[in-house]
Amino acid sequence: MRSGRRFSLPIDPWPQASLGERMSVGLVLTLLLVVPLCAASAVMVVSAAIGAYITWSYDLGASLRDALERRIGRMAGAHGRTFRKV
Repeated sequence: MRSGRRFSLPIDPWPQASLGERMSVGLVLTLLLVVPLCAASAVMVVSAAIGAYITWSYDLGASLRDALERRIGRMAGAHGRTFRKV
């Protein structure tokens, strides 16, 4: 013999919600997850582009410096020094 209130677990959180309402809630929750993921991936792409630019400009600067040192070394002649000692 049972007495008191019947205990049941809520299997369906929205028993009166239609399929369209459930889909719209799922879509909103999915979009709320997608927006931060897109923002994080955009930040990673921009940081990778900045890193590549820094590496490229450093390599370009180093190669220009080497070319200038070779040219100045040729102009200096047999002294063996690249730059004038101060």
